[in-house]
Amino acid sequence: MPPIFQSRAIKAAALVGSGLASFSHTRRAAEATILTFHGLCENTGDPGILDWSLHLPMEMFRRICALLADGYRVIPLVDLIEAQNKRQSLPPNAVVITFDDGYKSNFKLAHPILKKFDLPATIFVTTGFIDGEELLWFQRVDLALGRARKETIEWKINGRKLRLLLGTRALRQQSLMQLMPEMKQLPDADLLGEVGRLEQALGVDTPLPPDLPAPMRPLTWEMIREMKAGGLVEIGGHTHTHPILSQCDPTAMRAEIFTCRDRIRAETGAQPVSFAYPNGREEDYTHGTMLLLREAGFQCACSMVNGRVGEEAPLLQLPRYGSPESVWEAEATASGAFETLKEWRQSCLKAMSLI
Repeated sequence: MPPIFQSRAIKAAALVGSGLASFSHTRRAAEATILTFHGLCENTGDPGILDWSLHLPMEMFRRICALLADGYRVIPLVDLIEAQNKRQSLPPNAVVITFDDGYKSNFKLAHPILKKFDLPATIFVTTGFIDGEELLWFQRVDLALGRARKETIEWKINGRKLRLLLGTRALRQQSLMQLMPEMKQLPDADLLGEVGRLEQALGVDTPLPPDLPAPMRPLTWEMIREMKAGGLVEIGGHTHTHPILSQCDPTAMRAEIFTCRDRIRAETGAQPVSFAYPNGREEDYTHGTMLLLREAGFQCACSMVNGRVGEEAPLLQLPRYGSPESVWEAEATASGAFETLKEWRQSCLKAMSLI
């Protein structure tokens, strides 16, 4: 387990063990929590993938769902939208489950677990990925670094020179973490070209969809329709090719949003009402993005800014938490213990500044 995940697990265990999670569960019951997952995997992972943070082991997901089913009220995202629009209160300790991108494991592994516990969820799909037209660009970067036979490469990007070490799997993972933030700063018009140059420099071919390791493979529209027909899963938008929208020009941004909407509507027969911003930081979308979402008929949009959903949460900037890595972390997140701890720290710092 990487050090960052170890730190999260230890902190979460402390919050649960100390009773702060139980305290927050009662104190913050009026707030909702939106959890973000991506894909699942059957065990500890495929050696062909460097970044396993997007693919939670299915047994851990099952345990998290058991926790939520027992101690929380898992509601559809559309119920949260309706409550916010009507200024109504949510059920106590409400939780919304979401998935980003549209991995086949959402159908093969996650959907049976959701059905077992009768938990609704929203899957935000990248429609070009589902169509089989586009690999997710970050998958190509992951596979390029993982499959390269070189032990090192000097790479210039954004005016910086990076030395990417590839001699071991651990070094390849470190190089991926070093390169990805730089890739995300590129204008969308330059991004795929940069990925292609990287593949060429590393001597690897651009993978075709059948070449993807199993956890990276996309849903099909048939799977999506089957899940939607079952009543537990709603489908939301996540752009057509997964760019960072603030890095797109206005024409490309419009195309990403409207093509995504149109493909979902054509394949499911329903207008999608929810959206999730790729990458999801505050700087990853703009006021213009939100205007386009409104024009396209989306009623809410989820970010990846951590936070609780209260009565005043703006529907086009809903906060979400990333995928819990343990049951303790799920409990500390859903109960509001992390937010309570943050507030206490801020109060202490404010009090100390007045002394």
